[in-house]
Amino acid sequence: MADGGPARVTLWGTPRCLSTAFLKAMTNVDDSIVWHEPYLCVRRLGTDGADREKFRTTVEQGMKAKGFGGNFDAIIGMAKMLPFGYVGSEVSYQWIKEQLQADAPGKKLIFNKDMVEGIVDKYDAIPEGFRHVFLLRHPLKVLPSFKRMISSHPMMENVDLRKIPGTGLMPAGYFYKELFDLYEYLKDSKPIVICTEDLQKNPEDIMKTYCKEIGLQYTENILNWSDDGDAIMQKWMIAKEAAVMLPATTIHKNAFESIGFGEPSELPDKAEMDEDIVEVVDKCMPYYEKMHKDRLQVE
Repeated sequence: MADGGPARVTLWGTPRCLSTAFLKAMTNVDDSIVWHEPYLCVRRLGTDGADREKFRTTVEQGMKAKGFGGNFDAIIGMAKMLPFGYVGSEVSYQWIKEQLQADAPGKKLIFNKDMVEGIVDKYDAIPEGFRHVFLLRHPLKVLPSFKRMISSHPMMENVDLRKIPGTGLMPAGYFYKELFDLYEYLKDSKPIVICTEDLQKNPEDIMKTYCKEIGLQYTENILNWSDDGDAIMQKWMIAKEAAVMLPATTIHKNAFESIGFGEPSELPDKAEMDEDIVEVVDKCMPYYEKMHKDRLQVE
């Protein structure tokens, strides 16, 4: 902890990069405050969110297709009844920044897990005094998984990834350009890049080195967490709307039920991938490779 205050860390990632599992690990740190995707929440739900209307429309279309009506206000009404979290549709980028920067007497860690698309064009909202960590997973693992995930939406069956940017679900640079741009912007703050394959192969040494880098004492319980994701979620600073929607989807199912980072899977064969995935992967690889060279190494 620097100057006697808590370690302050933001973890930036793409979808499908083990970031929720990482958040569960950090939730096991005593005397911590952990945030779940506040910047992504503001972009999609908040008072000054660029994708507010697009995201609302996407959710309502899915609700109608599944026979649940089509009123996003119903979700907000249910969300406000939860005894934890904050109302995402009532907050701004500035509010999130101020909350993250706020004094936290007695705390060892302020940890924010976020998606990179949430901060696009909003770098002025990045909080001061934070160490930044980038969780990097190979595009051949992320993008097919992301396509399967969004294809579960009734309006996006057999979706072409090249047509997703502009819908509020995927940024123009297919996540990896945005991740690299943010990494370059934060270079002077000595950001940490963690390769997910390294993390899965050697979780203890990677987490020990990471903890040393951010000024946090490593404890064994960081790698031993409960499979009860719903109970853990109630410890997070999370948008109430997200807390309502997440359990109703399969998006976070594996992470919510996980008790560790799991074993790394084999890299898929690109030759067996759909044309849209191959094209998008090829566009993302230069950004991935540049960041991968700077990844955290253990002795």
